[in-house]
Amino acid sequence: MRFLVKSAKGTRAAAQTLGISQRTVERYLKGQIKQPRPDLAARLADEVRRRWEPRVRERAKKQAATTGGIVIETRARFGFTAAPGTTDDARIRLITQ
Repeated sequence: MRFLVKSAKGTRAAAQTLGISQRTVERYLKGQIKQPRPDLAARLADEVRRRWEPRVRERAKKQAATTGGIVIETRARFGFTAAPGTTDDARIRLITQ
């Protein structure tokens, strides 16, 4: 709840996002309510996950840019349409960048 209030920049915005009252959000922050009901817990988890994931990706990009970089490996099929078994026949190659 604290993360959501901080990222939404206030208890009112967090409450509107979750569909609950501002006072309920304040009670969670004070510790008067500890366990949200199941439907609210699901909405809270989804909203936090939606706001948290871009931060994780951004942190990974920043770390890769300042250290050794990012290594990407993929498979690709190279070659021509030819008789099976000839040297021009398409083959799968690993590409690492």
